[in-house]
Amino acid sequence: MSSPEFSNVNTVIVYTGNVMKQANINTFKDELASCLENSLKNVNSSYNIDQTRGILEVPSPYDLSYKLKDRDDFEITVKLFYLPSSSNSDDNPSTLPPSYISQSLHHLFCLLGITYVDSFIVYFNGLLFDDQDQDDSNLVMDDFESLVEVWKELESQYRNDRIKKLGVSEFTKNRFERFLDVVEIPPKIDQINFKSCCDLPNRMINYAKEHDIELLTHKDPANILPSATFQKILKDTKFPFTSKLLPRWVLKYSVLVKCREVVANKGYIVMSSTPTSDSNFTYPIESIE
Repeated sequence: MSSPEFSNVNTVIVYTGNVMKQANINTFKDELASCLENSLKNVNSSYNIDQTRGILEVPSPYDLSYKLKDRDDFEITVKLFYLPSSSNSDDNPSTLPPSYISQSLHHLFCLLGITYVDSFIVYFNGLLFDDQDQDDSNLVMDDFESLVEVWKELESQYRNDRIKKLGVSEFTKNRFERFLDVVEIPPKIDQINFKSCCDLPNRMINYAKEHDIELLTHKDPANILPSATFQKILKDTKFPFTSKLLPRWVLKYSVLVKCREVVANKGYIVMSSTPTSDSNFTYPIESIE
């Protein structure tokens, strides 16, 4: 970047703002990319920088227009996407940093001026819903252990009242049976891509009923932000950053007005960092409160 104050930046957080107010989005598929372009084009007009950690936020999340008033009037649902480039471990690229949970919550809380979310759904990169996959062969032991470590961090946030309900995405009956054997707080939501399964198998429906799991559908792509797409956005918007940035996680959030049952605010937060940076940073608990 041209400005000396950006010389130590190694991590960039991008806030899309309310996508419902952005008129140039043509399709659901283009939604995130279009919003990222809009935010990055205006990097020089609004930003916040943490010189100690080397974190640049675009635009600044401390704009009061984002803050929610009367928190009890809203229901907030979020979904965290672990991406193919989430890991910063060359030795074990399947490792999923649990710290992304607290990172994503911290930045959402700063943006909306809140202290908890109603539902938190996590998507582990690479999982597809295939209820015929009896042995769950696409989930190797290293991957499974990494999922459990992430879940332990979610359980911690749940116990500290920052999350009211935990959920997963693309979990089959087999995955649930394996997962519930080792976790303390079970998921209460399973979000399944409607393209993967038009009609849910009866055994999945019955299992969900037995374990009080809410089954929901979604249209999110399996890889919501490919690294190549992100690099193209940076290039097209002439983002003034000389180092390569890899997208590490995407947080999608929606704010529902309870009394009217309408979504008033929907947006994304994207965290990216340089290949050599330590993206496993955490925030003190008091900074989230």
